[in-house]
Amino acid sequence: MKANGRHTVCMIPGDGEHGAAGICYGATTAGGRVFNATSANGLLFAMEQLPVQAGTRFPMVLNVVNRTVSGPLDIKCDQSDIMMALNTGWIIIMAHTTQMVYDFNIFALKIAEKAKLPIIVSSDGFFTSHQKKKIHLFKNDKDVQDFLGKYTPEVTSVEPTKNPVTIGPYMNEDELTGSKLQLSQALEDSRAIIAEVFEEFASLSGRKYSPIETHNMEGAEVALMLCGSAYETGTLAVDEMRKANPNLKIGAFAITQIRPFPGRKNYKNYLLMLK
Repeated sequence: MKANGRHTVCMIPGDGEHGAAGICYGATTAGGRVFNATSANGLLFAMEQLPVQAGTRFPMVLNVVNRTVSGPLDIKCDQSDIMMALNTGWIIIMAHTTQMVYDFNIFALKIAEKAKLPIIVSSDGFFTSHQKKKIHLFKNDKDVQDFLGKYTPEVTSVEPTKNPVTIGPYMNEDELTGSKLQLSQALEDSRAIIAEVFEEFASLSGRKYSPIETHNMEGAEVALMLCGSAYETGTLAVDEMRKANPNLKIGAFAITQIRPFPGRKNYKNYLLMLK
């Protein structure tokens, strides 16, 4: 494709997930729009890079396809890998269907750029990643391009004369505390950004998402709290239990916004109903 002039992509082979994460970080500091993907022990190998990316406030998208962290060795799904990334300063959203994986990868970039934070799109290995399902795709790339808009970074490493800045400098206690406070505040502020982008994407696609997805929660007294692909199974279980016992007021809800964790107003009304 490159030889035929169809693109100008340059491949940089990384020596592993840690090196690949560093390459991605370098690309973000140069002002590029960057996507990466990994899982399980690969995520752990790259883990050292995650706080660097978040702490210096450069946006990118990382897909974590959840897989059991060995040992023992296993290539099936649990969420032990993504749980280790919870406190790295990244926004984390969890997709529990193949459609959500597609959609989340589109609007995650917009969230990251607005929040000036990196974002993880998490989904379950095999249960989601290896499903054969029909999904709705955008017919025109331009629709997605217009939705995302042009990205003009405020700071880059390639044009220091225009806006000279030191990226990731050494800091003493006072500066470090202030930097961490700003990172924490940026995560909190991203709640409003996520909600705004959810609404924008719903207007574009007709598919509406929220920090918490619910099923039969109206009047529920008992609920399954789930995360990831288990939600699909959980909703079926709820329907079967309600069918078997009409007096059983049970529902289910899934957390799709893992970090920052949904605010109290997102789930308070549901929890008040539960016994």
